[in-house]
Amino acid sequence: MKTVVRIQLSLWIILLCVFAFHKPGHALSCGKFDYPKCDGPDLQYAGGFNPQVGFGGFGGGACRAGRTPVIFIHGNGDSAINWDSPITGSVKKYIAPARSVYQEFKSHGYNDCELFGITYLSAEEQASPKTNYHKPEKYYVLIRFIEAVKAYTGKPQVDIVAHSLGVTMSLAALTYQDNLHQGINGWASVRRYVNIGGGIRGLPSCLAAGYRNPFVATCGSENVFNKYIFGFYPDSRSSVGFNRWTAAEGPLSLRRAPGYHPNTYFYTLHAGYHDQIHCMTAQRHQSCDQGALFDPSANVRAQLNVGAGSKARKSNIDFTEWRPTALSGGDADGVGHFKVRNNTGQIIYEMLNSDCTGMVCKGSYTGGPVKAGAE
Repeated sequence: MKTVVRIQLSLWIILLCVFAFHKPGHALSCGKFDYPKCDGPDLQYAGGFNPQVGFGGFGGGACRAGRTPVIFIHGNGDSAINWDSPITGSVKKYIAPARSVYQEFKSHGYNDCELFGITYLSAEEQASPKTNYHKPEKYYVLIRFIEAVKAYTGKPQVDIVAHSLGVTMSLAALTYQDNLHQGINGWASVRRYVNIGGGIRGLPSCLAAGYRNPFVATCGSENVFNKYIFGFYPDSRSSVGFNRWTAAEGPLSLRRAPGYHPNTYFYTLHAGYHDQIHCMTAQRHQSCDQGALFDPSANVRAQLNVGAGSKARKSNIDFTEWRPTALSGGDADGVGHFKVRNNTGQIIYEMLNSDCTGMVCKGSYTGGPVKAGAE
């Protein structure tokens, strides 16, 4: 009898240990990583969360949201699961961050019902980044996803963390929603917004491609028939190549968005002259390090340059380098256009979870030098 009791007690102790130390599976798993891509499943929703929009994504689980949910929006040629990309390489004399952006948030107690991502580009679009541009079909994907996250979590607002094309696509989507859907204020749903390397002033490299090059549609100007269709062509201030989205003034100006939405806090992370997408250009090279910067506004809380390593070559870009596989500029040996997303989880977390401004938003970041504003 005593032997049976001992066995039962031992089994209970084993079970208690299993439950005490077991960590539930994450709603996002990178799978095998071969820079710059994770090979995990495109669709990683859980807990009944199913927005029925887009081409994949993550979020949801056996949990309840206690914080403002975060929505991660990827860039051109990319997908949602790559927000779990591990850190590869390190900046000389600096300590590489230990965790991916997603895992950094998990390490601070965020649960799977507070972290979401959406893939808004199809597999074909991911394979051809130079043909992707801003258009209402993509805005609907992002708008519906934001509404789905709010409904699932029961939260009235979200935080948005966007990279590259995801920045300009989401800024345009929220503007589109506010302008065309009376009674639904898209920006009222956004508590904080982090812009990572967004081409909000246009891309100087697009000047070499031309504003109506059918082979590089991502560089187009504003469509004359529908103002909500546009590419990254810098505004020419004339009827040829005009683009009010990349312009310095006007209600559509992306760089002026914070001034139009004072109740949202805005932040920027960028790589300055180390960013090969912004700065691999012979035209306007002298100002390419400012391409991701918002205009000053009381609600622009911090704009930090974390670029490191090699600077982008001063030459007209080879448009095959518009895909994340391109290791050039800072990405080759430091922090450039793509690693400014992968490596900055510590700073992003600080921006969303403190009242920091300016350099204080650096927080515990160890991955390289940090400067305020442009170089």
